[in-house]
Amino acid sequence: MNAFRPPQPIPTPEGAYREAPVGLCNVDEAGCISLANESFAQICGMTINALLGQSIVLVLPELAPPFAAAAEEAVSADVSLVRDDRSRVLRVHIRPSPSGHALAFVDITEDAARLAALTQQAERSAFALESAGQWVWDFDMITDRVWRSQQWKRTLGFSPDEMPDADQPWSIVHPSDRKIIDSAMRRILAGEDKSFEATYRLRHKDGSWRWILSRGKVIAETSDGRPARMLATSTDITRQKEIEQELEAVIRQRRLLEHDLVLANRRLKMLAEIDSLTELPNRRKFDRVLDREFRRMRRTRPVLALLMIDIDHFKRYNDLYGHPAGDECLRLVAETLQHVARPSRDVVTRYGGEEFATILIDTNPDDAASMARALQGTIRELAIPHEGSPQGRITISIGYTFLTPQKRAPWCTPQRLIEAADRALYAAKEAGRDHIGFAGIEADGSIQIVVTNHQMDAPPAEIAR
Repeated sequence: MNAFRPPQPIPTPEGAYREAPVGLCNVDEAGCISLANESFAQICGMTINALLGQSIVLVLPELAPPFAAAAEEAVSADVSLVRDDRSRVLRVHIRPSPSGHALAFVDITEDAARLAALTQQAERSAFALESAGQWVWDFDMITDRVWRSQQWKRTLGFSPDEMPDADQPWSIVHPSDRKIIDSAMRRILAGEDKSFEATYRLRHKDGSWRWILSRGKVIAETSDGRPARMLATSTDITRQKEIEQELEAVIRQRRLLEHDLVLANRRLKMLAEIDSLTELPNRRKFDRVLDREFRRMRRTRPVLALLMIDIDHFKRYNDLYGHPAGDECLRLVAETLQHVARPSRDVVTRYGGEEFATILIDTNPDDAASMARALQGTIRELAIPHEGSPQGRITISIGYTFLTPQKRAPWCTPQRLIEAADRALYAAKEAGRDHIGFAGIEADGSIQIVVTNHQMDAPPAEIAR
C-alpha cells in the first residue's frame, strides 16, 4: 500500500482563502477587485498584484450580465471564457457584501476530466493531493467496507483522534439522504454505470449538517464482471448549496409575487367591469361581451338577441321615496333580472342609470320573445309600490331585437343592434310604458317596430335575412 501525505495543520481563514481550489475574489462598491486568491489569478491569467484595483468587468467582460444582476441579491451563473485558445466554463457565485461583492468561481469543465482521471489513478495518494478540503475514500464492495483519508474528519470539524474511523460506507450519511446513495449504488451494482455521483449530508461537530458532493469510479471488478472496488473523492459544498438555496428562495418569492400580481390584475379588471351598486356587469363589460358574441355569431351562426330594459317612471320614484330607496329598487330589479336569465348563457348588465341590457347568447327568436315577457312579468310580480306610476307599482319597458348571420350586410354591426333595440325600447315607452317593443331588422338594414303590452302575445319573431 502506498504511503499518503501526513495530516497537515488546519489552514487559517486567510490561508484557506489564498489556497482554496476555487477562484475567489472580493470587489468593492465601485466594482474594483480588492482581494483575490491564486486560483482566481490563474483563471484571469494575471498575477494577484496586477488584479488588485482592476475593474472586475474589465478583467472578465463575460461577467458583466450576472454582475449587473447581482446588485442587490445573490446570483449564480455559468460563463464561458476563451483565453489563449482554451475554452472553459466557470460557474460563478456572486453575493453582495457590506463592502461590495464576494465572488467564487468553480471550473465545471474539469468535472468530466476529473472523472476520467479517476479511472487512470491506481493509487490513493494521487487523490489525497488534489485539493485541500477534500478527502479520498476507497470502497470495497465485496466486504462492504470503506477506507477514508483523515481529511474527512477535518472537514467535519474533528481532529484525527477525536472520533473512531467509520468503516461502514454509509453509516455517517443523513438518514433522509440514504435513498440518494441507494439509487446511485443500485445502478453500479446492476452493471448499468461505472461512475458514482451523489450529494448528501454529513453531521458536523457543531451539530449542523454539511452538504457533501462525492464522485467516484469503479476501478476493479471480479472475475465474473461484478464491481469490486470503487475509488472516490468527497468535497464540502455547503456554501455552494446555501447560495443555490438562497437563489431558489429568491426565485420562489419572485414567482409568488408574479402570481399575486396576476391575481391582483384580474381582480382590478373584474372590478373595472362591475357596477358597484347592483354588482352586475357594467357598460364596459356589456360592450366587450357584445363585440365578442357578435364576432362569434358571424362564424358559428347562432342567433344573438339584445334586450334593452328601462324602469318606468324611475325619476318620479326617486322624487317620491328618496335616493336610498331608489338604490334599493335598482338592486332588487337587477337581482330579479339576473335570476330570470339563463345563468350560463345570458349576460345581464347595468347599462346606465335605471337602464339595463341583457344579451341572449345562442338563443332563438321564440326564446327571445319569451325572455322579454318573463322579465317584464317577474318585475310586475315583485309588486314594488310606486304611487307615481299609473300602474301603482314598479314596471319595466323592454325593447329587443335579434340577428342571425345569414347575410353579412354592411349595416350588420353591434352598434346597429343596439340602435334597433333602443328604438324598440323608445317605442314601448311612447306606447305608455309597461310595454315590449320588438325591432325587426330587414335585409336592407331598415328597422320595423312592433309594440305589445304585458297582456298581449309578443310580436311574431322575424329574423333578418
